[in-house]
Amino acid sequence: MKLLWIMSLRLAFILSNVPCVAQNVPDVGELISRLNRPDSTDRAAKQIAEVATKDAKAREIVVKTLPEMIDKPETDEVWLNAVRLAGQLKVQEAVPSLMTAFARGPLGGRIGSTMTDEFRLNKDVVAKALSQIGDPAIPAVTSLLASGELKTRRRAVLILQNMGTPAARKVLQERLPQETNPRIKELIANGLHDPGPN
Repeated sequence: MKLLWIMSLRLAFILSNVPCVAQNVPDVGELISRLNRPDSTDRAAKQIAEVATKDAKAREIVVKTLPEMIDKPETDEVWLNAVRLAGQLKVQEAVPSLMTAFARGPLGGRIGSTMTDEFRLNKDVVAKALSQIGDPAIPAVTSLLASGELKTRRRAVLILQNMGTPAARKVLQERLPQETNPRIKELIANGLHDPGPN
C-alpha cells in the first residue's frame, strides 16, 4: 500500500511538471491551420489571441504567419480574422501588408452600423488594426495624408484619432494647417479637441 502511495505521488509530480500537455493548451501550428479554414477560423482566432498573449514563442510564430495571410487576395472570414488578430496582438510586422490591404477600402463593417461605429473604425477592419498597432504604424498612416483621395485622407485621420497617442496627435496638429478639404479639416480640429478613445 505504501509503495502504491509513493508511486501515485511521483506520478502527480511528473504530470505537474509536464508543460502544456497537462494543461491541454492547443498547439499554435494546429491553431493556425484551423485559422485558415472557414469552418473553424472564428474559434481559432480567439484561441490564438489567448495563446499568443501568454506565450512568447507562440506569438513569434503568429507574427511570422499573419502578414502572409493578410496578403492573400480573398477578403473572406479567414482574411478578416488575420487582420483583426494583427490589430489585437499589435503586430507591427503586419503594417506593410495592412497598408496594401488598405487600398481595398473599408471592409468588415456590420449592417446597420452607426456614425459612432464609423468613428471608432468598427466598419473598417484594416484601419482599426492599424490604429490598434499604434505608434509603429504612424509613418505608414502619415503617408496616406498626402493622398489626393478624400476618402483615404479621412480614413487616415480616423486611424490617428483612434490611436490617441501623443505622436498621433502631433501628426494631426501638423496636418491641420495643410489640409485643404473643409470637412477633413473640421474632423481633425474636432479630434484634437476631443482626447479620443484612449
